[in-house]
Amino acid sequence: MQTAKPGTEIWVAAGVYTPTQTANRNVSFVINNGITLLGGFVGNEASKHHRNWAANLTILSGNIGDVTSNDDNSFNVVYTRNVSQVIVDGFMVCNGSAVNSTEKEHEGHRTSTGAAWYNEASQGAHFVQIKNCIFQDNRSNYAAGIYNLAVNGAANKSEIIDCQFIQNNAQVEGGAIMNVGNGGECSVRIEKCNLINNFALYGGAIFNRAINGGHNTTTISSNILKDNKAYIDGADFFTNRDNTSINKPLFTNNVSTNSPNASNILDEVKLTPNTISRMRASSRH
Repeated sequence: MQTAKPGTEIWVAAGVYTPTQTANRNVSFVINNGITLLGGFVGNEASKHHRNWAANLTILSGNIGDVTSNDDNSFNVVYTRNVSQVIVDGFMVCNGSAVNSTEKEHEGHRTSTGAAWYNEASQGAHFVQIKNCIFQDNRSNYAAGIYNLAVNGAANKSEIIDCQFIQNNAQVEGGAIMNVGNGGECSVRIEKCNLINNFALYGGAIFNRAINGGHNTTTISSNILKDNKAYIDGADFFTNRDNTSINKPLFTNNVSTNSPNASNILDEVKLTPNTISRMRASSRH
């Protein structure tokens, strides 16, 4: 993938793939500019329209080194930076582990953030479309699933569509997804995704932030958020200093353990008609 030229479409057969055959945790699947990456093939298809990504699981796994342990897994299974017109469709991304006890207060470091996918815009306009993907069993300090970052005046306009985020665990913020405009414009679109049984201290499913003069105009539309948990605040989402738009969500059985807020919304958020079922907040004080 790192040597593929813009405009290349890569078909990937069902199977399990790791970023490296060594134990080097810093190695990721790096996707270059203009690449389309399609999973779900058996290998005898004549057309990409004949693939079945749900039946033919194409797995990008961070389970390197000792396969019986998560402690030596890849920090970031997938890494994209300053790309445009990248499409990734039909993969499972799992077993990333960006847990670093020395960097718990340093969001944005690749060894502690974005275990499944670290998606960074630091120059110009950055666009990645992620479709029909499953993010499962990833863990990190921040953003166990996908970390979308915009810095240095850059714009991250990525899209996450028809994806599933299941059992991802962040020790601090953003169990499934974290969107950050840190001196840049983070305008990610999250649409028709299922976010189920994810955990963090803040933002069990989604955490949004805008800092250092940056902006966050993330759009969250027609998603199902179920059984997500936050130990402190924001079981389903936690959004701070941004202009997030949340449209037609379905919330079911999301729990904030030590807060009165199952959802924590700060500043400019537009929330349009939604369905809420069994939203709970409990306190152990």
